[in-house]
Order: sequence, then C-alpha cells, then structure tokens
Amino acid sequence: MAEIAGAEIAGVPAEFYAPTDGSLELPLTIEEISPEFLSAALAERFPGVGVSGFNIVNVHHGFTTIVRLDLEFEEGGKVAGVPSRLILKGGFEPTTRGIAGDFAIGPFLMETGAYKVMKPDLGLNMPDCFFAQVDVEAKQVILLMEDLLERDARFGHGLVPHTVDQVRRRLTSLAEFHARSWGSGELEGRWALFARNPARIFRGYIDHVAQPEEWKKFCGLPRGAAVAVEFHDRDWVVRAMDYMTGLSDSLPNCVIHGDTHAGNLFEEPDGTPGFYDSLPMRTAPMIEISYFITNVLDHGERRRNDRDLVAHYRDVLLRNGVAAPSLDELMHQFAAFLPFGFATFMVNSTTYQTESFNTAHTARYNIAMLDHKTRDIIA
Repeated sequence: MAEIAGAEIAGVPAEFYAPTDGSLELPLTIEEISPEFLSAALAERFPGVGVSGFNIVNVHHGFTTIVRLDLEFEEGGKVAGVPSRLILKGGFEPTTRGIAGDFAIGPFLMETGAYKVMKPDLGLNMPDCFFAQVDVEAKQVILLMEDLLERDARFGHGLVPHTVDQVRRRLTSLAEFHARSWGSGELEGRWALFARNPARIFRGYIDHVAQPEEWKKFCGLPRGAAVAVEFHDRDWVVRAMDYMTGLSDSLPNCVIHGDTHAGNLFEEPDGTPGFYDSLPMRTAPMIEISYFITNVLDHGERRRNDRDLVAHYRDVLLRNGVAAPSLDELMHQFAAFLPFGFATFMVNSTTYQTESFNTAHTARYNIAMLDHKTRDIIA
C-alpha cells in the first residue's frame, strides 16, 4: 500500500485507519475481542446489529491469526445479512507485530485495500468482508469476513499440486481481472494507493530478513538443499530483484492480486476459482502469472504445459480488449520474473509456513529457472 511496505503511507485513504478518537479501538490480543467491539465493527455496514456474546470455534496461526467465531445476538439485535458465523482476522502474532515491526503495516494496508477498493472496483471473486481497519501505531489489522466453509468452498494447499485444467480455469479469472486495469489511467488515480512493483518492495524485505549471514542459514535448510547451488548466490538474487523492478517499470502495468500461492486460493463447489489474502499492487502482470503457474503445478506438468497455459492467458486478454504482447515475449517475461517466487519462499519464515511448504516451492521455482534459463536472462 506504500512504495516501501510499512514505511510510507501517504496517499492511503483515511477510511483504511481505525478512528483516532478512541471510539473504536482494535483488539490487540484474542482475549481483547469483545461483543462490544464486534457490535461496533459490524454496525459500520449493518446499523443496529447487537452482538451479546460469541464462541471461538478454532484458531489458525500464520502471518496473521484466523479466529472462527460463532456469534450470539441480543434480542432484536440480529440484522439481515449478518452471518452467525464469521472469520476474524487479526495481527495477533508476536513475530508479525514484534520482529516484523513496521514491515507488517504494508501487508496490513494492502489487504485492507483489497477489500475496500480492489474487490469492489475490479470484481475478483473474494470473500465478503464486513469490516477492515488498520491501527498503524499499534501495528494491528482487523478484518471481519464471511466463513468460506459456509459456501462449501474447497481450499488449496501448497503440497497438493493443481491439475492443468484447474490452472487454466484460474488463469481465465486472472486474465479477466488483469484486463480491467491493464494500462488504465486509474493506476495513477484511484489505484495509485497500491504499491508499485513487488520486486522493489521485496528487495527491501530481503535486506531486512536475509543479510548475508541469515541468507547462509536459509541455504543450509532443506529448502536450500532442494535448489541448485548457483541459486545460493545472494548477490545474484539481489541483482534479479533490481532487474525485475526495471523490467516491470518498463511494461504496461495493472492491479494484481499479489500473492497467488496455493494456500491463498479456493474453489466454489462448481469449480469457480476464488482468491483471498490479497496483497494488491500495480505491476507488470506476468510477475503474477509466472509466480502462480510455477507455484501450483507439479514440476513435470509445469514443464509440459506452461507455454500453452500462458497462451491461454494471452487469448483471454485479447478477448477482453488488451493489446497483449506476443507469446514469445510473454514467455521471456515468465522466465525473467521467476526469481521473485524463488526468493519469496527461500526467505519465508517457518513461523508462517512449514519447512516442507517452503522447500516444495523453492524447488518448483528452482527447476523452472533452470528450464527457462533465467540466469542467461539475468546475468
């Protein structure tokens, strides 16, 4: 949401922030969640709602914390459209709000923007969100969302590869989504609040979490053993980030979801693709396509099908009025943007994902970079 995640927040609308007059303080711990807070938060969309109590069904820990709640309503306080079960997502993790510090604010603002701006403007299939606010000083975010289990949604998992047909269908959704903002003047207008270029942002994150000694530790983990030694070169990874930044700045941009790994994807019962945990940015769209295809496909399936899948994505862009580059040019971009996914999981904390998850994904990007001769593109 800022040019450097968590550092600059100029241009972010005031509606993204929790009120500073103390009228609605965001809970900083799970224990601080209260019926009073839930009533006030839901009342922004559903005036008159009254929550008298709640039960915590379960809690899932990650970069943020997912708390599934069953709500109880005051007599006469049930308002049409308010579900009795919902998801509260908050920055309750000590690692996120502590060690990550200001770097957490960028993702918090990004996801808030996804629900307040990106979803209504660009129509990506995402959960309904009833409340989304950030407290910058407290380094906290709270979102109240529908529970997708109530839709009988099926969730993706990083250790379960997608089928080619699933990927093709999701690429249709992504192409239609990208086409709505491709080269639009609103990228410097209403959507200028979204950060420009994930490679530029991630370059700063690498410096934050993976200075040379820390990078060596990552290389010594199973994820490091799963990749070619040539990709243990931190200096090359930093050069690759700078190369991708320049490449993206030179190409037509659009708004992207920003984090289409398998764990952030769902399907409706009829197979319709859905997305959540968005980190929207303005960038060249092939950074998202390269990241997504490589992330979710088994090595062999990706090797046999990535060009045809990119061709399908291009065809959908053309049908939606985009003057898309040639397939050869898109495949060049596909290869050039692969280091973004590789670096993402190479330095990903096991606080957020398991080592097996990180290893599986670094291996997928490693093989794709070898197949597509990425080091010949980025010397």
